[in-house]
Amino acid sequence: MRGINKMNKYEIVSLVLLGSMVLFTGCGEKQVKSDYIRVGVCAGPYGDMFKEAIQPSLEEKGYEVEIVEFSDYVQPNNALAEEEIDVNMFQHSVYLKKFCEEHSLELSDITEIPTAAMGVFSSSYGTFEEAEGSLTVAIPNDDTNLSRALRVLEQTGVITINPNIDASKATVNDILENPKNLSFTEVSAEILPSVLDSIDFAVINGNYALSAGLDLSEAVHNEELAEGYYNVIAVRNEDVEAQFAKDIVSIVHSDAFRKVIEDENNQYVAFARPTEYNK
Repeated sequence: MRGINKMNKYEIVSLVLLGSMVLFTGCGEKQVKSDYIRVGVCAGPYGDMFKEAIQPSLEEKGYEVEIVEFSDYVQPNNALAEEEIDVNMFQHSVYLKKFCEEHSLELSDITEIPTAAMGVFSSSYGTFEEAEGSLTVAIPNDDTNLSRALRVLEQTGVITINPNIDASKATVNDILENPKNLSFTEVSAEILPSVLDSIDFAVINGNYALSAGLDLSEAVHNEELAEGYYNVIAVRNEDVEAQFAKDIVSIVHSDAFRKVIEDENNQYVAFARPTEYNK
């Protein structure tokens, strides 16, 4: 009887050890498996786009997806670089490149996506032509979107930017002609919709405009998107060739993705399409 008990004791110890080894091994595998993806987005249409047009196809491929929301344009890239997330989708490639240069980050975009253009909005006027007097225009205060906003205003004809400078680095000091004597107020991009009632015009990123309930079709002017200003999906440089990155790219170029984007009942139907959209 004691022998049997002794044997059972050894068996129990062995089973416990074996179980611990299996558990430990399982944890180790989980750390290196690439089927769990943390995606950084800013609240608004691009987070919605990932959830509605990309996540379902990823899950069909066997991935588990966690969406992590950020409130500004700084945190998602830092979080990606620090491996707190695996991919982000919120910015255009010009911003990504400039941010990486300024912060010494090694991040790359893997594909462009349909993008809500920047818009000029007003609570008081339907056009610049009907606006008179001392006019104030609110623009983003980060360098990349500030210069972009000025180029959008130049598209309307209300200002002219010095043609001898790099337009992607333009500031209000580079405005050559300003016949309406517009004055500019620089504020954080995410709060631009909230200042509409206190200024005459605001140049607002499409995602923040939509998040605030603004209708892009009611903008005084919608941006004519240039190359480099379509939003992108970004990963760390080391993951550009990772399987999850390749799968995301293939999904973005799939019929399933296009079906969501082109559904007339969805907010994306009016988004500008990048050149590679139909490839």
